[in-house]
Amino acid sequence: MIEHEAWPVHDELVRAGALVPVQLGGAEERAWLDCDLGSLAENWLGERLDPRELDEARRRDWQSRALEEPPTSLTRRGAYERCYWLLDGGERKGTMALTTGSLGGRRLDLSSFYVYPPFRGQGVGRRGMARLTGALGRHGLGLRLDTSWCWQRTVNIYLSMGFWVYMWKRDLTLCWDPVTPPPQIVIGDETASLSVAGAGSSVTLVQACRRGDRLELTSAPVGPSADKALGTAGWHAESTLALALALRGWPLIRSSAEWANGYHADGGPPEALAYKITLWEAWARKRGWAAATPRIPGLAYPTWEQFEARWAEERRELGMDDPANG
Repeated sequence: MIEHEAWPVHDELVRAGALVPVQLGGAEERAWLDCDLGSLAENWLGERLDPRELDEARRRDWQSRALEEPPTSLTRRGAYERCYWLLDGGERKGTMALTTGSLGGRRLDLSSFYVYPPFRGQGVGRRGMARLTGALGRHGLGLRLDTSWCWQRTVNIYLSMGFWVYMWKRDLTLCWDPVTPPPQIVIGDETASLSVAGAGSSVTLVQACRRGDRLELTSAPVGPSADKALGTAGWHAESTLALALALRGWPLIRSSAEWANGYHADGGPPEALAYKITLWEAWARKRGWAAATPRIPGLAYPTWEQFEARWAEERRELGMDDPANG
């Protein structure tokens, strides 16, 4: 990790009164971890409760149903990130966790961002994010975070804050950087577009048309000078518009050929996002988690067991289950 690039950002936010470090061990660490747990319970189980009101019985219940792995102590997490209380108006109104290094790149990872329920709808999260990105920008750094497709409210909020889709693998990975203008997304009944503010004018990067249960997508060529001025927008435009369309229940499949060519990709083609959506939702249903998401036209939704059967058949066809092949 390149820690010397990250620490000034942490220090600046603490000095500005935007964040305050969590005291490790004891009740304060437990309270911070309860916020992480409360976020999972709210999004996966549909149970919204202020974590400050959590009792031990409910805590154990949430841990058994909402966690996929045992919680990690903040002491162990301190090897790669720092955990903070999010301050707004001098009051602790949520939590944030930010990596201490950029893994050789120019982005830090935001692994936790939570606002207590009583303070939502008051701009607390947006002000906190604006202070964070402002500090990152002054140090020439960007931001990356993972979130779940099934967390529809959260995904919509991040898109409205100007994040781009970086990729999708285990989850949705979103990114922000100071040299790339935010996406301007317009979605109508039959047409949609993604643009960015260029030098004195708006530049349309991707346009979409809805044709029944099929999607038409057109990416505009961007010249070298414009591309430089727009940062990484050209790289992420198609993926970002695809996610915005999925949130509105648009089709994502252009043709059978495009599906066959691109559905396994970790970013880019809308068909790849469509495939990942079916995987994410199948796993959520298997776990008994909430998945209140729009239905994508033309898309089948196998169960997790059906996926496993399909993968087993593919392995057999490739001879991967033959002991003679090791």
